[in-house]
Amino acid sequence: MFDLTQRVNAYRMNMTPAQISLADTILTNLEAAGHLTIAELAELAGVSSATITRFCEMLEYSGYSDLKAAIVVALDRRRNEKQQFAIAEGDVTEDDSIDETLYKISFQGAEAITDTARIVDRVALDKAASAIINCRRLDIYGLGSSHLAAMDLQLKLHRIGLTAFSWSDNHLALTSAAVLTDKDVALAISHSGVTAETFQMMETAKKAGATIIAITNHPASPIGRLADYALITSATESRFRSGAMTSRLAQLVMVDFLFVRIMQQLFKSASASLARTFAAVKNNRLNYNQKLSD
Repeated sequence: MFDLTQRVNAYRMNMTPAQISLADTILTNLEAAGHLTIAELAELAGVSSATITRFCEMLEYSGYSDLKAAIVVALDRRRNEKQQFAIAEGDVTEDDSIDETLYKISFQGAEAITDTARIVDRVALDKAASAIINCRRLDIYGLGSSHLAAMDLQLKLHRIGLTAFSWSDNHLALTSAAVLTDKDVALAISHSGVTAETFQMMETAKKAGATIIAITNHPASPIGRLADYALITSATESRFRSGAMTSRLAQLVMVDFLFVRIMQQLFKSASASLARTFAAVKNNRLNYNQKLSD
């Protein structure tokens, strides 16, 4: 399900500087790259042919011809998507008009969501949902912007009667993780997959016997590799939106994927819980046409 761009995003942190240079050269010159020989591409990127071979192996392509086919597919997708959004290629710049800025941001946000839906491991998603349904309790770990997605999942699960805790304080999370059991689940959210504190929480939970779920953009990261079930997002950050925008959207949509799969399996009981929680706060809602004081 991964296309070329998504594979590069997922494995970029494992690449050598030469492989990163090669990846950037290909992605910024897709049309030209699809017609180059391996020697011509090596010259364009300033790398060796051996680097291209190792690059293909890292991204799990059978060889250079397989990589070229992936370039053609990526180019076709990019053309179609940009025609749909009617915007110029490229990231947001300081010289963009407000219309260009809004369309680029909306395109990149929509791309992160649709790409995440395309690549998510369906089997892992359903196994993660089942693990949460059947666990005694769920610990959710996320720091910084990832804590927003962690809180969102905790609140959703709370409304359908599942016991979940969202921890942002490192010490509270670690002490909670230490007393989990093999009847429990720990879910960690980290875009980079290398957040040291989040990894420590996961490691503590795993040693306690809990099932581990991770939501991350990088499956080969320490957090991605430690998880029993890795739910991979596909988001690319830019200089104007580093670490907190497209990644957050992709994390939130993954939370929605997971929650809806849980809801589908618990439809009758979960629907009843949602109705009761809605009724509990119904009287705190204003009349939409309420008169305002002068």
